[in-house]
Amino acid sequence: MNSKMDLHMHSIISDGSDTIPELLGKIQKMGITTFAVTDHDAIDGALQMERIMPADIRFIRGVELSCKTDIAKCHILGYHYDTGNDEFLAFMEEAHAMRDKKTENRFCCLTKEFGFSFTAEEVASVKNKKSPTKADFAELLISKLRNTEPGITKKDVFKRYLQKLPSGRVDAIRAIKAIKAAGGIAVWAHPLGGTGEKRLSEDQFRAQLDLLCSVGLDGLECYYSEYTKEEIEMLCDAATQKGLKISGGSDYHGTRKPHLHLGMLNKEDEPIAKEKLTVLNLLQ
Repeated sequence: MNSKMDLHMHSIISDGSDTIPELLGKIQKMGITTFAVTDHDAIDGALQMERIMPADIRFIRGVELSCKTDIAKCHILGYHYDTGNDEFLAFMEEAHAMRDKKTENRFCCLTKEFGFSFTAEEVASVKNKKSPTKADFAELLISKLRNTEPGITKKDVFKRYLQKLPSGRVDAIRAIKAIKAAGGIAVWAHPLGGTGEKRLSEDQFRAQLDLLCSVGLDGLECYYSEYTKEEIEMLCDAATQKGLKISGGSDYHGTRKPHLHLGMLNKEDEPIAKEKLTVLNLLQ
């Protein structure tokens, strides 16, 4: 089943498997009427989608920024930003540069720490992407190990290698300020933790929420494909108490997360009424 709105999805620009035209075709087939493309640290996919949008679907520019605070790592979703705002564009360049540096460091780590060697073509297959992620490294390593370990899986590769790779994230406080400087809406993505991530403790969640709200957070992604009804209810209560808007998204990645589909906004895979997603009240 699917909801008619989905404000969190990825394309081939970052770690999704679908091109922008392919993604739009699936959205139309699913009957989704409002959506956002939220690639990691890149707005290219959102801008491409904006240029081909049909009149009968509402599209919202989005981005997902990989961030951190002194409390914990997090992801901040930015919506409805002005693409001509200098502060926002400068911050996006910074986030992109950090991702490029992180990619280079990961190749170095795999070579020095684990003894891998990579051809120029293999390096280019990752670096030539606008916003490469661990998913790109997972596919590369699986292809290199398949002959010696025919049954190796993405889970094996993540546990053995990718969890130990260096990271790099922009400051969440600055991310929120840059989004808002561009007239955008800042939303904390999957605030309890995303797919495959260790969940935040209640104390960590509350402390992180207080900090992000203190610098202008607008909303909370309460409806999420990996969250149970009980978790969603708790997040909705927290958002209401803080006066935050409520958002929802599938975190769709195509074949890279095949258990998730467009419009899936809870673990039980039950449709969510549009009226429950109040973040759009800010976007009228």
